[in-house]
Amino acid sequence: MEEIEQRWLYALSAPMAALNGASYTSPYYYDEESKINLGESWNVDSRQQLLDIVMRMADNGHATDLNTAYWRYQRALPGEWQTLLEQLSLRERILHDYAARTFLDCGFGGTRSWDLGRMGFLLRCGLRNEWISFDESLWLQGRLAARARHYYGSWSSYVSGYVIGRGLWACSDLPDEQFSRQLERQGSEHWNQHIVASLSNDPDSPLVDLPWHLELNLPEQPASLDLGNWS
Repeated sequence: MEEIEQRWLYALSAPMAALNGASYTSPYYYDEESKINLGESWNVDSRQQLLDIVMRMADNGHATDLNTAYWRYQRALPGEWQTLLEQLSLRERILHDYAARTFLDCGFGGTRSWDLGRMGFLLRCGLRNEWISFDESLWLQGRLAARARHYYGSWSSYVSGYVIGRGLWACSDLPDEQFSRQLERQGSEHWNQHIVASLSNDPDSPLVDLPWHLELNLPEQPASLDLGNWS
């Protein structure tokens, strides 16, 4: 793959890089050579654990909390939507209202980029930790890219989905009343605003001049990756 194509793949985890002060373009996330401890925060300490979490979260991560709500919102007439809300539990009603308020920003992809971006981060860390090879990393990043391209039509909607997903995750353990109140405030939360501002204004941000529809010549799956039917 050309260098600009590889940069596109690493840009999937650009929201994480903006949040953590990491490199936007390094295959290893951080430029320094020290290995990255993923055990404490991610419970990932090996190649197999890394592959397991990427395969699981890429398709069935936190985004599943809102997938149904986004699907329903884009298909319901206003009267039908209100009737649906009245039939839901309080928690589900809060989630559906959140989907309705954020749909114009992220589209039908919803918060899937919250999962895809973090899995891109883990793959870059896994490369640094020598759990996967460079070729394996590119192929796996390419599978995340295929999903991102399917669900989103621009970097703007992709980043919005990430931030919206992060907002939901930050509140998810709260009881219903606090949960609803805190969700309302996520748009003004400092670190969410920091991510958006950095990706929009930082001259080093890959999203400033990297086209969403850049042609990607994705590599073939390495023989060393035996992932069953996952692709």
